[in-house]
Amino acid sequence: MAMAIGGTLVAPTVLLESCSFDPDTTTAGPLRLAMLDAIAETIIPRTATAGARDAKIGAFIDVMIRDCYYPDMQEKLNAGIKEIAVEGKKAIGRPFEEATQMEREEFLKAYDEAANQKPGEKVFGYRQEGKVAADFFTTLKELTLLGYFTSEEAATDGVINYEPVPTKYDPCAPVDENTKVFYSNI
Repeated sequence: MAMAIGGTLVAPTVLLESCSFDPDTTTAGPLRLAMLDAIAETIIPRTATAGARDAKIGAFIDVMIRDCYYPDMQEKLNAGIKEIAVEGKKAIGRPFEEATQMEREEFLKAYDEAANQKPGEKVFGYRQEGKVAADFFTTLKELTLLGYFTSEEAATDGVINYEPVPTKYDPCAPVDENTKVFYSNI
């Protein structure tokens, strides 16, 4: 699973009990949680279904950074989050978490492009040096997706088909093109 997520280190208890994640286990203050929620909500906004903020993904990201990463990676991720806060406020003119969805998307686009750049390719963004070092942003996106798609909100909104207890095998169960399944290769 960790290799499929792109190297994200995942605690087994988070995978086994993801729908019972307690956001109160975070030690982050309200400003950090607001910032993490704003980043996550920019990646997975509320539409007809719950968004990342509804699933408390900011708290999930904070706990994952604190409990599942080595100190050097924690420093890199925390520095990246702080950079988004500082540079976002400069670029947008108000705190990142108070910006509109479109303003946050436009700002984070530079980080996303920098994270996806090919070797030797330069992408210009908001850093004073003229380049954005955004390898941390890929990890934030992965944590957002992991937290959201294993959340109770995603399961109850019908984003994923969640069966909390395995049921008996029914080879005659009705299935059509609208039936949701976990795996696309079935």
